[in-house]
Amino acid sequence: MLLKNHRGIGIITVSVGRRTGSLEGKQSELNIPNILTVFRLCMVPVVVILIAQDQMITALVCFLIACGTDLLDGYIARKYGLVTKLGIWLDPLADKLMALCVLITFTCRGIFPLWVTLIVLVKELLMLIGGLIVLRKGYSTPSNRFGKAAALLLNVCLGSGFLYQYFAPYYLYATYIVLAVVVAAFIQYAVKNGHLVFAKPAQKEE
Repeated sequence: MLLKNHRGIGIITVSVGRRTGSLEGKQSELNIPNILTVFRLCMVPVVVILIAQDQMITALVCFLIACGTDLLDGYIARKYGLVTKLGIWLDPLADKLMALCVLITFTCRGIFPLWVTLIVLVKELLMLIGGLIVLRKGYSTPSNRFGKAAALLLNVCLGSGFLYQYFAPYYLYATYIVLAVVVAAFIQYAVKNGHLVFAKPAQKEE
């Protein structure tokens, strides 16, 4: 009886340990960086509504808060080893969604010309399609410093759009220059990683 009991207890212990481990694995995605990223996603409709209502200063403050959480979640994730698969996908999604939604809303209000928005949309669409193809083949194409710098400059131009009444027409001149940098960054990224779209699928390690 004692032997059976000890074995029974051992089995229960192992089972509980496995359940605890799997639960921790599920909870590991729910960390501070990912919560900040979700908060940034929730700020997108807030900023868009404020722009539509012509509350530009309040919208700018919300936009800057969102940009601040972008810097903060990346710092926390790297410093404390909280980088997750969810965060790797969610973080750039939140960034691009905020930038595109603000840009489209500005275009609808006549703050930015339509062709600027179309160029950015086409660029993002091509990157999305190419990224999905490359990912499906088992490769990864992380962004480089040039691309990150271009994205930062684009956000700065978007920030100036909130104050277009004070900076017109100079904010448009700056936007055209930044747009050229964004396109150049995309071309550099495509030249470096474009061959992976046509490459054979990567062999998975057993």
